[in-house]
Amino acid sequence: MQPESGPFGPRASEATAEAPPDVASSPVGLVAGTAPWGARADVLRQALGLFGLQDGLMLGYLTIVSLLVASTPDGPVRTLAGRLLLCCVTAQLAACVVARAGQRRVGLLRSSFYRLLVVGVLLETYLMLRHVLPLVRPDTVDAKLLALDLRLFGVEPALWLERINTRPVIEWFSFFYFSYFTICTVYMIALVWVLPPSRRTAEFAVGTTLVFGLGQLGYLAVPGYGPVRHLAEQFAGPLDGGFWWSCVATTVEDAGALKDIFPSLHTAVPMWFTLFAVNQARTDRRWRWVAAVTGFFACNIVVSTMLLRWHYAIDVVAGLTLAITAGVVTPKLVRWEERVRAAYHLPGPWAFAARRGK
Repeated sequence: MQPESGPFGPRASEATAEAPPDVASSPVGLVAGTAPWGARADVLRQALGLFGLQDGLMLGYLTIVSLLVASTPDGPVRTLAGRLLLCCVTAQLAACVVARAGQRRVGLLRSSFYRLLVVGVLLETYLMLRHVLPLVRPDTVDAKLLALDLRLFGVEPALWLERINTRPVIEWFSFFYFSYFTICTVYMIALVWVLPPSRRTAEFAVGTTLVFGLGQLGYLAVPGYGPVRHLAEQFAGPLDGGFWWSCVATTVEDAGALKDIFPSLHTAVPMWFTLFAVNQARTDRRWRWVAAVTGFFACNIVVSTMLLRWHYAIDVVAGLTLAITAGVVTPKLVRWEERVRAAYHLPGPWAFAARRGK
């Protein structure tokens, strides 16, 4: 039987995320002369071969932030932000070229180079917001977010939850709030380094880039300090916490972007991971336990964001919306990418990371 024909040519099965070994082992996985538009199509195919969808999303995000920074007045902060953005763009491009172009055999070193750089760029896009946010948006919209909470929910959760401001409760939820960083680290290591590359890897990379990219653009569009500062005078007293609360407070003070509240990525990211695990559990029962544990942590983290006074309820709603959107859209985006790459006889975006036989 002939394979189903797509708009760009023969379409590969959507169940297979990677191309056959002979295609994947050629430079950038190209098969010359098969594209319908000659030389121009070859150039397009070469570009597609170098970049995965997650790379395109990250470069798009960096471009938007660069344009916003370029529109601000000259000054040392703008110069610093510009240099950080340039480093991120350079690192992302270098990772793609080193991993996917040139030699027939990628090798562990070049494969690890890509993984390290793309994860590093993702981390730096958040850390640099400490400089970018005050530069691009020196104002805040805390009053409007508070008004939305009162209008939609009739109460501000951060104030209402003050009635359970006891050390055991604060320590419990501080532990889960701080566990956000551990969850992110575990998922990154497991999906990007440990588990063999497949469609699962592509979905994780695309969805995670989407959540962080849209979330951080939300920070730029809706800047605010949160109840901890905006409502400081309305709280009866400080939070009664111990070790874990001190870890949270110190981390936020030293490394936080400080105006990063809408949407709540502490809500969006663990919830996205939960939905990702639930989706994997449909074909692999072992992921059920992963989904259950991640979901338990995610629910506690959601409560902690308001109890610890970092977020308004509307921030949490926005974070949940972002996670659900990523959970619905990501599998469709990855299947679309597979069809396009198959039409141009290109390997999957993570084919370079596959373990090859001797």
